[in-house]
Amino acid sequence: MVRIQSYWEEYYSTLKRLPRRLKSLAQFVIDALPAFKQSSVETVLDLGCGTGRHSIFLAKEGFRTIGIEVSKSALRLARKWAQREKLLNVDLLRASMTNIPFRDCCFGAVVGVSVIHHAVIEDIEATVGEIYRILNQNGYFLANVASVEDPRYGIGQKVEDSTFRISEAFEEKRFEELHHFFTKTEVSRLLSNFAKTNVKLMKGKPNYWELSATK
Repeated sequence: MVRIQSYWEEYYSTLKRLPRRLKSLAQFVIDALPAFKQSSVETVLDLGCGTGRHSIFLAKEGFRTIGIEVSKSALRLARKWAQREKLLNVDLLRASMTNIPFRDCCFGAVVGVSVIHHAVIEDIEATVGEIYRILNQNGYFLANVASVEDPRYGIGQKVEDSTFRISEAFEEKRFEELHHFFTKTEVSRLLSNFAKTNVKLMKGKPNYWELSATK
């Protein structure tokens, strides 16, 4: 995970202000709010929270929210945002998705927006195992992952099957990041320990799978 940490730190450390895309919310997180509230979810983990857009949103909706992120610079930006909003129900911590530093069964929901596919499959499987471990019984897991139909599939340096190191450019900054591209069958297999699962193409981003699972 060391290389993954370094390229995200390289990107976030040069940001002077948040671009619009780092303020916009994933629709599937917004759509999940009624289910979270109906099920009396109290605490939500924002996996790979970046600069905090979903952590801030969920905290404003009244959930106790914890965001974890590998980049120190991203966390610095997220904490400044939370301070501006005067939020007391959000914590932002540096931690890896493959080793989540919380006890078993302590979250009502976990959300991961464009996060878990930025790794090799061994680390992705470890991440999903960690998510399952920390979720309460009947807890929710929501995420999106890249599909093999994504036009970037096969571009860049091949690391392993369906995993490539791809050069990306955001805000005129170029860096490399890992992408693992999933088939629907592979996503379903990844979620096989969960009691209920749903995998579909993401609205507005058909090159991604949107997944939801209940423990």
